[in-house]
Amino acid sequence: MLLFCKYLLIIAVLGAESLQAVLVSNRTIPTVDSSNITTQGWTSSPQGRGTIDIIWSCLVTIFLCSWSVLCLQIPGRKDRQFEIFWRRAWLTALCALGPEFTLQLALGQWSSARHSVREFHDANIPEWTMKHAFHADSGGYVLQTPDFKPIPIDAKQLLYLTKHEYIQLKILTEQELDDKNKVDFLLRLISVGQAVWFVTTIIARGAQGLFITGMELTTAAFILCSFATTFCWWNKGADMAVPEVLTTTTTMARILIDGGDAASAPYHRTPLDFIGREEWHWSLYWTHWINILRKMRINFAPRSLPHDRIENTVWHNILSPSQISIYLAITIPYSGVLFFAWNDFFPTTTEQLLWRMASFGPVAAIPLYFGVTAFAFSAYPAMKLYFHTWQTSRSKSQIIGSISPGSLPLNEASPVGQAQHIVKLGPVSNLERLSGKPLKDRSKLSTLIAGWRNNSVLKDASLDVPLKASIPLYGVACLYCTSRSFILLEDMLQLRSLPSSAYTTVDWGGFFPHLA
Repeated sequence: MLLFCKYLLIIAVLGAESLQAVLVSNRTIPTVDSSNITTQGWTSSPQGRGTIDIIWSCLVTIFLCSWSVLCLQIPGRKDRQFEIFWRRAWLTALCALGPEFTLQLALGQWSSARHSVREFHDANIPEWTMKHAFHADSGGYVLQTPDFKPIPIDAKQLLYLTKHEYIQLKILTEQELDDKNKVDFLLRLISVGQAVWFVTTIIARGAQGLFITGMELTTAAFILCSFATTFCWWNKGADMAVPEVLTTTTTMARILIDGGDAASAPYHRTPLDFIGREEWHWSLYWTHWINILRKMRINFAPRSLPHDRIENTVWHNILSPSQISIYLAITIPYSGVLFFAWNDFFPTTTEQLLWRMASFGPVAAIPLYFGVTAFAFSAYPAMKLYFHTWQTSRSKSQIIGSISPGSLPLNEASPVGQAQHIVKLGPVSNLERLSGKPLKDRSKLSTLIAGWRNNSVLKDASLDVPLKASIPLYGVACLYCTSRSFILLEDMLQLRSLPSSAYTTVDWGGFFPHLA
C-alpha cells in the first residue's frame, strides 16, 4: 500500500507537469479580444455537461479529499461525540481552504515518527515501528501516577519514562494497532479514485483544447497536497478512541524533582512538557493566533491544564533541509497551478486582472514568511548581539581611558584593580554613566508590547513571539487570506459567463480510437 501511495504521488506530479504543457500548447481562447467568444451562463445538464456538474464534481472531490485524509488525535476521556465531530469539521474546513497547512501538519508528524523509530531502536527496542510512533504521538498512551490526574504522553515522553524505569513499556503488536484503527479504507479508495479520475479529466480537456474553469484548476491543485498528506499519514491510525493506560508507583512530584531545573518551568500542556519540548517559529505563531481566538471565546485547544489529550494541531519541527525541500516541492506547484489560468477568459477584464494579482499572493507568501522568520529569529538577534558586544567593549575602553591611577584607592591603581573596578560597575551601569539616563520603570506601552509579544495564559517565556516577526506576518497572512478568498470567490463568479467549450464533454474516443 505504501508503494501504491508513492505511485499516486508521482502520478499527481507528472499530471500537473503534463497539464502545464497542455495548457500552454493547446489553449486557443484569446484574452485581449473576447468579443468573438461565445459565452454561456447557467447551463442545465440533461443534454451533457452543465454548470451543476462542474460545481458538484469539484465540491465532492475537495470534500472527499479533505474529510477522508484526516487522521485525528485520540480524544479525551470525557469528550462528547459532538466535540469530536466539531474538531473534524473545522480541520476539514482548514484543509479545504489551505491544504498546505494540513500537509505541514502531516509532514511534521511523519518526521517526528521517523525520529522516534530511530531513538527507540538506539535504546534497544527494535519492535518499535512507524505505526507505534504515530500511535504514541497521537495520544495512544496515558500516564497514571498516584498524585496526579491521568495525562497523555507522546513518544519522546514515553521513551524518557521507560529509560528512567518509571514505567514498564507495553508495546502493542501491529495487529492490535490495526484492530484499533478505524480508518475507512473504502472511503479512502473512493476518494483516491475520484481524485485520479478528476485529474485525468482535466488533462484530457486540456489536450482537446476545451476550456478548464478556475474552480477545476483550484481543485486539481488541491489534489496534489491531498496525495502528499495521505502519504505522510499512511501509517497513522484514524478514529482511535481508547488509549493505553500506563500506571506507575512513582509520583509526578518525584518525576519533576528528578527532572531538575527544566522541569520547574511552567508547562504549556502537561507537567512533562520539559521532556523534549521543542517550540519553533510556526508553533509559536500558531499558539499566538490560537490565544487571540481564545480571548474571543473561540476555543480549539483544551480549556484547562493539564490537557487530557494531545491537540490535533501540535506542529512538529520540519526545519531540516530535506523536510523543507519536500514541503516546498509540494506547496509551490500547488500555488503555481493558478498561473495556468493567466490567459483564460474571465467575464470582465477587471476580474482577470484581479485573478492575476491574486495568483501571486500564495506564491509570494512563502518566501515572505521564511524571510520575515529568518530576520526576526536569526539575523536580527545576531546583529543585536554583535552591536551590543561592540558597544560594551567600546564603553569599557572609554571608562578605562577616563580613570586615572591617582583617583583610585591604592589597591585599585594597578591594571588588575582597574579591571575589578569596571566589573563592579557592570555593563548597564557603564551605559548609564555614558548616556546620563537612569533606568526607568516599565511604561504602559512596554507592558502592552510585552503582553502582545506573549499572550499565553501563564506567560510562558518559551512562547515569546518577537514583534519583528508577528507584525509583518499579519501583513503576510492578510495577503495570503485575501488572495485565497478572492480566488475561491472568483471560482464561483466565473461560472456566470463561460466559453461554450467549458460545457463540452471530453471525447474519449479521440484518445482511444478503437473505443469510439
